[in-house]
Amino acid sequence: MRRRTALVPLVIVLLAGALPGAEGHARADASLGAPASASAPNELDRLLARADGEEQSLKTEMGDLGPRLDLVRRRMRARGRAYYRLIRAGLLPAGGGFDALVDHAAHVERARMALERDVAAEATLMRRTTEIDARLSKLRADRVPLEVQRDAMSRARLALQETEERRSAFSRAFESSQRPDSVAIYGADLGPMDAEARSGFRALKGRLPFPIAGRAEVRHVNHPGAGGPGVELVASIGAPVRSVAAGRVAFADTYDDRGITVIIDHGDHYYSVYSNLGGAEVRSGDSVSAGGRIGTVGAGNGHGAALYFELRHNAATIDPSPWLGL
Repeated sequence: MRRRTALVPLVIVLLAGALPGAEGHARADASLGAPASASAPNELDRLLARADGEEQSLKTEMGDLGPRLDLVRRRMRARGRAYYRLIRAGLLPAGGGFDALVDHAAHVERARMALERDVAAEATLMRRTTEIDARLSKLRADRVPLEVQRDAMSRARLALQETEERRSAFSRAFESSQRPDSVAIYGADLGPMDAEARSGFRALKGRLPFPIAGRAEVRHVNHPGAGGPGVELVASIGAPVRSVAAGRVAFADTYDDRGITVIIDHGDHYYSVYSNLGGAEVRSGDSVSAGGRIGTVGAGNGHGAALYFELRHNAATIDPSPWLGL
């Protein structure tokens, strides 16, 4: 004979028709924590790659949760209907005797426990879905400052690279020079100056024209990094700036604190340098004639509009005063 005493609680549950509440167990989510501030590009890339990996993993898990949750809910509905039918049967099996009633109670209890497990599973899956949603939102929020910082650093690296390239190009401009006879060809349309041009740039010493037409206040200055004296010619903003002699443009770009700068190679390693231009109208490699327009005067450094002008032989700065007849 079966032990009936152990099944009495089952009968009580059957008669009461009670369905206990279910409590799920949430799975702990390993948090990556707030991203540490990063100063190196490699660290930023590492943090962003880590966030990308976690985000992809969470999205994959979220994609798996949907079908699992759907399966649990369909199973819950089926078991809920079965449980309801068993509960409605009530004491009907009592006609088959006490053993039949006990078997029926056991079926009800198993259905109840299975339904309770489904309810707990649904709660767990729902909690995990909420956790993933929250984590994905946090990852997206954390990515924004990292991406901004990475973009800023990328722009800074690019700007630094461009600056270094300009510095290199500025230095290279003084490393080679055209032959004097080639320079004479650049200025072949200058008429009376042809013979002087063929004599080379040094023949113009003391008679070199000013790069700005008309009257201009002249200040002798020593530009930082120039290695020698230069002159600053104060004029109105936008006034034309002209090449002091025929030559070929060796550099035309922004350079450090000089602003827009043009370097013209006059042959035999003589160069004229025009800085603080408002704009350049020539490009590197262009041929210019004596008096040819190369740009305009830009704003000065606290002294109004001004053009900074210097001469160089090889890479050494030479005093332009005797060349300009000052």
